[in-house]
Amino acid sequence: MPSTFQPPLPLRSETPSAWAEAALADPEALLSDHAHCEKKAALSALTLARSFGNASRASGLLVRLAEEEMDHFRRVLDALQGFGWTLRPDRGNVYAQSLHRLAAKGLLDRLLIAALIEARSCERLWLLERAATGHPVLGSAPWLAFLLELERCEAGHALSYRGLAEERFGAEARTRLDWWLDREAEVVQGLPWRSTVH
Repeated sequence: MPSTFQPPLPLRSETPSAWAEAALADPEALLSDHAHCEKKAALSALTLARSFGNASRASGLLVRLAEEEMDHFRRVLDALQGFGWTLRPDRGNVYAQSLHRLAAKGLLDRLLIAALIEARSCERLWLLERAATGHPVLGSAPWLAFLLELERCEAGHALSYRGLAEERFGAEARTRLDWWLDREAEVVQGLPWRSTVH
């Protein structure tokens, strides 16, 4: 496992490794939160696909992305059941909600927010993968392999969303991403550590 993390986007606030220990304090809550995140990510991708209308390549990419997210949702649900846990109620995602409250540029901001959420998820999954090694429940080889798979998928999703934004909006997307990287850092630094992905 690599000792350093290279995010798919140049995140401007690094999550301390101690965050993962706090998140793993309640693994049932952590997995429940991740299941809800995967479901919302699938719905978000499908909603964005509608915004691209007749652009079949972009719509097809987003539908495939949604399918991946739904597969992950199912597999996290299977993991919860396998561990003998139940899916807890959705407590909401303050991180995502805070980002969306700052949005002002329609589709461009929605694409960039999706890219940032995926990039932050990728970073957090990398930290969880490292911290879960040796965990009494989540330290199994199959679970660690699943975390690695999720981490790599989130990285790909982040790059896909950024790529769609740049294809559609050109230089404006790059300028706006620079603004969003600062806002995302401010949001993530203001959040408490809980047994959640964000």
